[in-house]
Amino acid sequence: MSTQDVCSKLSKAIQETAGVQELQSDNEFIKQMVTASLPKSKHSTVDSELKRKFVLLKFRTADKKHLPCVKKRLSLKQRRELGLYTINRTGMKYKDFEELHCLWKEYMRSCLGLAELEKRGFTGQPESKYWNQFFQLLLKADYHGAHLKVVRSTCSSLVGQAGIVVFDTKNTFKIICTDNIVRTIPKQPSVFTMVLDDYTCTIHGKYFCMRPQDRSVKKIKTHMIADL
Repeated sequence: MSTQDVCSKLSKAIQETAGVQELQSDNEFIKQMVTASLPKSKHSTVDSELKRKFVLLKFRTADKKHLPCVKKRLSLKQRRELGLYTINRTGMKYKDFEELHCLWKEYMRSCLGLAELEKRGFTGQPESKYWNQFFQLLLKADYHGAHLKVVRSTCSSLVGQAGIVVFDTKNTFKIICTDNIVRTIPKQPSVFTMVLDDYTCTIHGKYFCMRPQDRSVKKIKTHMIADL
C-alpha cells in the first residue's frame, strides 16, 4: 500500500456505512467536539459561545525576538595553544612589511597631528609649547609597523639592530630586519630611535613596558623625566 492510499479520503460508501462525516472546516470540528462533551441541555448555547470574541486576544504579548547567537571568545590559553602569538624567526621577508611601514607613517601623522602642530609653531623641542601633548600621543600610539633602531642597550649585541615592528608585546618589540630574520628586542634595557618625516624621536623602552591596548588608555604623568 502506497502513501497516497493511506492519506486519501474515504469513499462515500465507506463513510455512509461507518457513520463518518467529512468536516468542511476547523470550526465545524470544534463544534462537534464540544457538543459531544456537553450534556444535551447545553447544546443550544454552543453556537452563541463560539461566536464570542475574546477581548484579551488583542493584548497578547508580541513574540520575543530571538537574540543573536554570541560566539564564545577564545581564552588566552587557547590562543597560545593555537600559536596565534607565535612568530617564527625565519620565513618572512622584510620587503613584505615595507608597505605596512608606509601605512604606519600615515597613521602617525594623523595621530600626532603634525601638520596642525607645525602651524601653531611646534618645533619638536622639549621646551616647545605643545611638547606635553606631543609626547603623550607618542606614548599611546600603536607601533606595529614602526621602523625602530636600537641606539643604546645594556646588551651590547643589540645596539645597531634596526627593523620594522611585527609584534609589540608587554616587554618586547619583535622586529624584522633587512636580513629577513625576526629578532626579539627587550624594552626595559633598550633605547630606540624612530624617524618620522623631519623628526627623529628617541624612545626609552622602559616607558613602553605594557601591552599596546593598555598603553593606549593609560593616563600618562606629565612630570615624567627622560633619562639623559
